[in-house]
This record gives sequence, structure tokens and C-alpha cells, in this order.
Amino acid sequence: MSEARDTVGYSVGDGVVRIGICNPPVNALVRDVRAALIAAFDRAADEEGAVAIVLYGEGATFASGAELSETDGTTDAPTMAELCARVEASRLPVVAALHGTVLGAGVELALAAHYRVADAETRIGFPEVKLGLMPSAGATQRLPRLAGAGAALEMMLTGQLCSIDDAPAEALADLVVEEDALAGAVQFVEALLEDGGAVRPTSGIRSGFSDPMAYQQAVAQRREALAHAPELAPREIVAAVEAAILLPFEAGLAFEADAAQTCRDSEQSRALRAAFVAEHRARRLGLPEDAPLPDLSRIAVLGGGPLAIQLVFAALVRGIAVQWGTRDPAALREGVPRLRDVFDEFVRRGALSEDDALDRLADLRIGDSAAMTGGVEMIVHAARGQGDVPAPEGIPRVSALPGKVRQVGLRFAPPIHAARLIEVIVGPAAMPEQIVAARALAKALDKIPVRVNSRGESIASRLLATCQRAADALVDLGQHPYEIDRSFRDWGWHRPPFLASDQRGLPDLATRPRAEGARNWCEVMVGHDRAGRTGGAGFYLWEGTPPVPSEDPGLTALLDAERPAAKPLSHEQIRRLILGAMANEGARMLASGMVARPSDIDVVATLALDLPRWRGGPMHLVGVYGLLSVRRAMDGLDHPDAAFWAPEPVFGELIKNGRSFEALNR
Repeated sequence: MSEARDTVGYSVGDGVVRIGICNPPVNALVRDVRAALIAAFDRAADEEGAVAIVLYGEGATFASGAELSETDGTTDAPTMAELCARVEASRLPVVAALHGTVLGAGVELALAAHYRVADAETRIGFPEVKLGLMPSAGATQRLPRLAGAGAALEMMLTGQLCSIDDAPAEALADLVVEEDALAGAVQFVEALLEDGGAVRPTSGIRSGFSDPMAYQQAVAQRREALAHAPELAPREIVAAVEAAILLPFEAGLAFEADAAQTCRDSEQSRALRAAFVAEHRARRLGLPEDAPLPDLSRIAVLGGGPLAIQLVFAALVRGIAVQWGTRDPAALREGVPRLRDVFDEFVRRGALSEDDALDRLADLRIGDSAAMTGGVEMIVHAARGQGDVPAPEGIPRVSALPGKVRQVGLRFAPPIHAARLIEVIVGPAAMPEQIVAARALAKALDKIPVRVNSRGESIASRLLATCQRAADALVDLGQHPYEIDRSFRDWGWHRPPFLASDQRGLPDLATRPRAEGARNWCEVMVGHDRAGRTGGAGFYLWEGTPPVPSEDPGLTALLDAERPAAKPLSHEQIRRLILGAMANEGARMLASGMVARPSDIDVVATLALDLPRWRGGPMHLVGVYGLLSVRRAMDGLDHPDAAFWAPEPVFGELIKNGRSFEALNR
């Protein structure tokens, strides 16, 4: 007999009840699915002649986590914890058949089963920690019982995907099969029944506790490593895993539930969840969500020089074949050895094996620009003088060069091979196929694209300029650069304004204009022969190899000679003013149509400016501080650059309606 339901399938054959999760595309364990699963298990309990249950997932995977929206408030019953308790309490042995990519709540459901059979390609992971969350359906109690503290903490603290047949996840599967996990689970049930068909609740397993000293040592090592880390969720995970060996199972579940709620309610988790949603939203680049993307297997990079080398390397290490062309053969004669040096450095550091490096370099072709444009899916201009290079019709072309953009330009956050951001500058003459190609390139490079409608300006450049201008204004008013930087460094931002200025080089920044009565303090430093990091002194002293910054005792006297000191502002006031100024600039970008959503600005702020992800970007943070509070702080600043500090009208509109910038995301 069989019966199909909306989200859960139910069938019985030879006494084995098969319960299938059917919620495409990834079998998310949302409220309706959870309720249907509990109903199916209740039905199986009353099934005449039933001897076992096989729980499986239809389609691409066993099951993924619940929807992110469920973390924003009270989860509708039945919760994942209730579902897992019901599965584990089954009077019939439950065998979970695992395949695909099993995430979060999906792994917790598998752990609640009595046995697990997986195909060899199965990968599991607990991504919750990346959202400032932790498992909340028993994984911190069940997983250590199976795998021990070391393996459990490795999986839950890294959030990485792990192969089911290798450490640290190998203890989860009772049997790994080469192909069909469902068929393997049915065969496993047959063998199990021959041996008596015992129910084996994971809560009763103690193999992971067999060496209590090693268990506590693993906990202590992780706790020590996290002692100075600002993130809350990892520390709570460690505490819950420790509780697994110290407390009875039910008390451990209660401990986990309380810790999970603490994480869920934290500002850190709210910021991380907002960042996750913002990045997912940005990836669409304003295109329809179902817009087809071409597969990029081969691209042309035209032009020599450092930018081209970085682009070629970034593409090759991601498995994209590159045809590198220049009009000047000397540029390639110089560039190819430098590219090989980059690969050699990665091999030396252990980031690539020698064989992998050779395989990647085998995907490189070099030659004249025109000859390199055939047989590719996309052309990227990485140097000037390549715009008129002939190419086959229909191949989209984009530019990675700084400056004005007429069609589509790319702005990569450095270093190109590692940074996760591409700003896609959409100029007035941009063609849809160019935007699609840019999105495809971002996907192939595993980067997050953010759309910017401009003639060349980027979000990152405007935010950086605003941050420096706001910090300069506070120095005008008597604040010390070190105290401004310290207010952010103590808060978690490791590239605060004046340190970042030194690292970028003060001469370039010194040319930026200021309003009458305001100072560009980079210009002041340059006037005192301080060029920044490369010159050995800027706002900081830079000594050693590589140069390391230290505070300069002479800077205070230099500043006092240029402007009077004032009563120090609190660190909270400094942050509120500078982040408020950045959000105000974001409001200007929104008003001009340069940016579609406040969340895009936050994506750039965290990925390009390295604002701590767990704090969030400026548009998110002014909502945390309260828009009224931020507007009052900017209104109350007595500084000559009044136009810069004047809050944009959208502040008043949002305040009047009791909303934040989050309300403008779409």
C-alpha cells in the first residue's frame, strides 16, 4: 500500500515503513514538513505488521535545515527538537538513508534516527555557526555521544562540509554504500532484523565518552582557542558539548535549548543573518532569479601588468581556463614568470600542491590579444589599449580597469584571488548579456557580486572616502587619531580609519578636498614628510620587515600645533558618528539610484572595508543604534563641513514611520 502526501511520502512493504521527505529543491524541514513527519511516525507506530522504518529524502538530498525566517522569532510547533525526540522515541528501529548535502537540521534529524546508512558522496555540515547560531535539536548532545568531543566540535565550530566516510564525520554512518542509500538502508534493515532488530537511541550511546580525559582535553583546547574571540555562538557550542558528558541527556537538551535561544536573540546573530540574506540578494544583480547563466569554462584576459596577473591567477585556481593576450609581447615575457612566482608561493605555503599548480598552469594559453579572443565565453579587459581588439561576435566584454565606465566594469576587492567581492559597475550603455556574464564570472570565481549603477564610482570608494572625511572631522574637533582607531579596534574592526590610511598611502589621499574650515589630515601628515606605511611613518610609525605599526609619541605634539585638543568623546560616540556618516552617504547613494538596496551597501562594507561581519555594515548598524539617536548625533556636531553631516531626508521618513533601512531592502 502507498499514499502520497504533499511533503512526506509513506509506503509499506515487507513490514518496512518508508517515510520520504519531499519538499524540493532541498527538502527544507519547515513547519509543515515537520508536522507531516510526526504524523507519519505516529501512523507507523500503529501500522500492523511494521517491523522497522526507513527515513529518506526524495530528490537531490536527504534534508537541509529549516528556513532562515524561522530564526527570527518563535518557531511554530512542532519544533525540530520535538520532531527529533519523536523519531528517537520510535518503538520501531529507524534507519536514515543519507545522500546529497545534508545540512543543519537535516543532520540533527539523521542523528535522532537509530542507525544511518549513507552513500559515499554524502556530505554533512552544520552551517549555523556562520549565522551566529548553534544546533538546537539535540546535535550538541547526540553527536558527541557518537563521535567524541573533538570530532563534534570540529564539525560544529567550522561550519564546513565533511565527507561522511572520512574524519571527522565518519562515526555518523553505520554503513557507507557506493550508490543508492535507500536500497542500502533497506538491506541494512534486513540484516538488522536477522540480528533481532534492536532499537538503538543515540541518546543511549556512550562510545564518544569512552575516553573522558581526551574528551575534556578537546573541550579545554577549543575553549582556550576561543578565549579572546568576540563571537558568542562558538563559545556556547563548546559549553553545550561539555554539558553532554557532564549532564543527563534531558538536562543536556535543556542546556542546549537555552544556549541556542541566547545565540538566536543576540545582536551578533541578527547581523550575521542579515549579512547572509544580503549576500544572497546581491547575487541576483537585478536580474530575474531564474535568469539562465552561461557556464564559464574559458575566458580571455587582455592586457599585461599586475591587474591582469591577479585576474589570470584567480581564474586558473578556480579551474577556469584562461587565454591571456597582450599587444605587447614584452608584457607577457615579464608577466608569465611573475604568474609562475605566485603559483610557486602558494605551493611553498601549502595552499596548492605542485601537481595542482601544474594542472592549473596547463589551462593557460598566451599570445596576441586578437588571437586570444576566439573560443572563449567572456572577455575581460585588464589594461588600457585593448578596447578595439577584434573579437568574434556575441562574446560579452567587460572591463576590470579603474576609471569611467560606459558599459560594464568590475571592481575587485583585493586580493583578487581571495576577497569575496566584485562590484559590477553598470554604466549607461550596459547590455544585458554583459551583466549576465558578470554574474556568471562571479559564480565561477565564488564571489559575491554587487550591482552599482554609475559611470565608474564604486560603493567601496565612496564609503572609504566618507569614513576618512568623518574621522578627519573628529580630529578637527580635537579628537586623537589613535583614540578614534582604538574605538573601532576594540569593537572588532581591524582596519580602522587612520591605520587604513597609512596602509593605502597618504599622498594619494592627501589630494581629496575638504570643506572650508575642515582639514584633510593626510595632507597635513604629508606636509610633515609622513607618507604612511611605505615611508616608515604616517599617523603611525612603521618598523620591521614586514613593517609593523606602533603609536608615535611625537604625533600628539604635531596635532596640538595644528589644532587645539578637546575633551575626548566616548568610543560609543565616535563609532556612532563615523558609522552614521557612512550610512548617510549610503542614503545619498540610494537616493541617486546608484544602489538599489541598503543591504548592498552593507555587503560592500563588510567584504571590502572589513567591517566585522558579526557587527554588520553601517546601514544595519544605524538601525541597531536607532536612527533617531544617529540623526541627533550628526545634527548636534558643530563642524564646518555642515553639508556633509546633514542627515538625508530618508532618516526623517524612516523615523516617522518607526522603520529602519531594512524596510527599504527588496
